[in-house]
Amino acid sequence: MKTQRRETARMALAARATGRIGRLAGVLLRATAAACSSGGGPAAPTGPSSSQDGGAGPSGQTSALQNQVFPEVWSSNGFDGRTYEYKSNCVGDFWALETCFLWEVTAVVVEAPDGRRFTLDKDFNINAYSGEVTRRWVLYGPPGAGLPSPGSYTFLYYQGESIALTQAVSYAPETVGFPSGVTWSLEGSDLVAQWTPPGDAAPGMWYKVLMFPDGANVISETFEWNASSARLPDIPLADRTTGTINVAIYFSGGYAYSEYLPFVW
Repeated sequence: MKTQRRETARMALAARATGRIGRLAGVLLRATAAACSSGGGPAAPTGPSSSQDGGAGPSGQTSALQNQVFPEVWSSNGFDGRTYEYKSNCVGDFWALETCFLWEVTAVVVEAPDGRRFTLDKDFNINAYSGEVTRRWVLYGPPGAGLPSPGSYTFLYYQGESIALTQAVSYAPETVGFPSGVTWSLEGSDLVAQWTPPGDAAPGMWYKVLMFPDGANVISETFEWNASSARLPDIPLADRTTGTINVAIYFSGGYAYSEYLPFVW
């Protein structure tokens, strides 16, 4: 149960409203414009070599698809070690959750500079508490696996056995310290959390406070880069609900997360 809860936690952590649709997603896209398995062999279809440049299909179609998806290689730093995260998000306005190019693809594979291939997991969901919408494929590395290697990463988007799109992402390792000294208290139906910010917190970053109730959906909200406390009002949990709480800080190239604290509501 503890391992399952940690994996659920890691999956939510990079939910940056990581569909680029929610408030947090919009922040990251603007910042970018201005400036699970552990991997190994692919459990993915075989197809044309990824050494090709650009995507498959007519140039007009390729250009349109390029504008619909946003691939990223992220650094992850936490109390249990450094690791990687690979993901690709839908970009644009959609009328329903199950829309956009990434809903239609059958597999997304990332090829690292050293030739290793990683198969991403499909993750489409809506955070009922914050309203955050996520439309993406993502893979979280195991704790302590180390940051991604520097270099160019190739994202391959499959539809059946064919590659519908190829994208390249250049990555250089960077990270930030993680929040420490996290405490929490219950005030009525509000959660009040406090923490010690990392020394390298800076403008352009942001925090997320996350609750992982046992047997229920994740509850989370985002806060400004210079916060050291936060209030989540009207938490919709029944008395005696158990779970864990943690705090993460995000920047344009990844995130760092605190230890998980147990709670009884």
